Amino acid sequence: MYEKVSIIMPSYNYALYIKQAIESVLNQTYLNWDLIVIDDASTDYSLNVINEYVKKDSRVKLIINEKNLGLAATLKKAIDFADGEWIAFLESDDVFLPASIEEKIKAAKLGADIIFTDVEFFQDKEKAANIEEYYRKVSKYLVELDHSKFIENFPQIISKSNIIPTFSCAMVKKELIKECKFNPICKSSLDHYLWAQLSHNKIYYINKKLTRWRLHKDSYINKDKCSWIAKFLFSISIYSQTIKNKFWLKRIFLTLNYIRTRFIYFKFTKKQIKVSLFNDKIVLEKEF
Repeated sequence: MYEKVSIIMPSYNYALYIKQAIESVLNQTYLNWDLIVIDDASTDYSLNVINEYVKKDSRVKLIINEKNLGLAATLKKAIDFADGEWIAFLESDDVFLPASIEEKIKAAKLGADIIFTDVEFFQDKEKAANIEEYYRKVSKYLVELDHSKFIENFPQIISKSNIIPTFSCAMVKKELIKECKFNPICKSSLDHYLWAQLSHNKIYYINKKLTRWRLHKDSYINKDKCSWIAKFLFSISIYSQTIKNKFWLKRIFLTLNYIRTRFIYFKFTKKQIKVSLFNDKIVLEKEF
């Protein structure tokens, strides 16, 4: 029997998009799944759309929050409800390509604990161009994402940058994610916080665009903006998760050094001096 995948779809006032998202799940080539749509007290007509599919297909299930709980609590509630061996995510404004779950299951059979794929951006072309430029830099400086593979040194990578584009391209073993904390300092960076906690597991990247990531002004990534100090504290929390398997005394030393580098960083080479203060708020560069 093929392993069951519970696909979690948080819903909040995305009635305009959620039909397309649900349809993309129904069109999956892999059949052993259930779709848990959890509505976080939407005030639009989202529930009307969702209930149409609940009636059509027994694999589509609906949970309704009586009051708005926010993304973190909503996802955790759905994960606790899920009974699949694997948890896949699909935001209610995004779209799976038909082979999305099937390709992830193939990667799971290779021994992966967490699987993520490449994505296709759509709707907001300007924002898409900015994100594509960001991932070009990621590929250049952190990790080459030019072919499917297990990601080596993932803790070091995730401590610097979240290379998993969106929840909607990821799948993870339920037994792992159910043990995670869902209380990040920066709410809009919940995914980064979870991947940091899981960073010492086996991470596999599929170099195929298996999710369409909708970019628009109402997306949750554009909300809950963090102050600089919150981002600073958040970065420390991320780093602390990536070194949690080290001896406690070494963890203290590494954390203190990390904090120091966030306040002041310096690099000297034969051709250049670079000094940055307060996370690049003030930068001095001198080339010879």
